[in-house]
Amino acid sequence: MRKNKSNVMGYSTIEGVIRQTMKKEMKTTELTFEVPLDGSDNYRMNECVEQIAQLIDQYFGTQIEDVTRINDLVDQEIVASWRRERDNQVEINGGSK
Repeated sequence: MRKNKSNVMGYSTIEGVIRQTMKKEMKTTELTFEVPLDGSDNYRMNECVEQIAQLIDQYFGTQIEDVTRINDLVDQEIVASWRRERDNQVEINGGSK
């Protein structure tokens, strides 16, 4: 389960502070992503990494060309999630015997 760090208004803490400080509405743009529900793990991983790079480009006006570090981060998070799930299953099932 993801941890939601937004307040009641639906803004992140940082965005809320910025909005209060600026006292005006921020310009925003809506981003839409198509998430593949099938395909190999490798394909879905590459799509995810590419979309994260595009998101960073949108937020910061960058042009990310080497996605190696993003790929490493996504891989580490997936592996950590799988390990947590495995550990939770062991706890639910009473540990290994």
